Amino acid sequence: MNWQAYSARVFKFVLLLLAASFVYSLLRGEGVYDFTAHEVEGLNTLILLLGNIYAVMFAFVIFVIWGQFTDVENYIMRECNSLEDLLRFAPYLSPDADHDIRASVAEYVRLVLKAEWVALGDRRRDKQTEKSFGDLVDIVVQIVPATPAQASIHARLIDIARKTAEHRDERLTKSLTQIPPTLIRLVDTMAGALLLLIFLYPFHHWLAGFTCFGILALVIFLANLVMRDTDNPFNGIWNVSPKPFSDLL
Repeated sequence: MNWQAYSARVFKFVLLLLAASFVYSLLRGEGVYDFTAHEVEGLNTLILLLGNIYAVMFAFVIFVIWGQFTDVENYIMRECNSLEDLLRFAPYLSPDADHDIRASVAEYVRLVLKAEWVALGDRRRDKQTEKSFGDLVDIVVQIVPATPAQASIHARLIDIARKTAEHRDERLTKSLTQIPPTLIRLVDTMAGALLLLIFLYPFHHWLAGFTCFGILALVIFLANLVMRDTDNPFNGIWNVSPKPFSDLL
C-alpha cells in the first residue's frame, strides 16, 4: 500500500469541507433554506432519482475496473508460470543453451521489476523491457538441438515462449486500459449534483444538515478514491504485487 500518493487529495478534501461549512453557515443566515423548504418534495424526488442513477453507474464502473485489475494479476501469474516452465525444461538441452535461457530470463525479470513496473504506472510501455523479452524469444527459437530428444524439448520450449508472449501482451493491454475520460466526468458530475442537492436540502437543524452533507461528501470522496486508485494497478494505494516476478529471481 502507498498512501503517500493520495495524502494531498485527503488534505484538499478536508480544506474543501471546511470551506463548505463556512458557506453553509452563510446561506443559513441569508434565509436560502426558507426558500428551498417550499420545494422539499421536488428535492426528495430529484435526490432519489440521481442517487439511483449514480449507484448504477458507479457499480458498473467498479465492476469493469475491478475485472481489469484482477485480470492483470491473473496474467502476471500466467506469464511467470510460463517463464518458470522455460527454466524447468531448459536443463534438458545443452549446458550452453540452458545458461543462455536462464541468463535471458533473469535479465528480463529484472527489467520488468526495475523499469516496466514504473513505466506501466505512468501508462506507457518500456522499450528496454520489450527488447529484452524479444531477445529471450530469439534465444529460445535459435537453439540448435543436438539430438532427437532435444528437438522434442526445443519444440516444447518454443510453444512455451509463444504462450509467454501471449500472456505478456494480455498483461500489457489490461495494464494500459483506462476509464474513458467522458465516463469519469459523468460519474463526477452526478456526484457533484447529489452533493449540491443535499447541501441545499432544508434540514430543520443546521447541525443535522451539515452532518448529512459531510457524510455524503466523505462517502463520495472514498468511492472516487477507490475508482481512480483501482484503475491504475501499478500506482496508488493498492497495487498488484510484483512477488511472482521476484520469486523467479
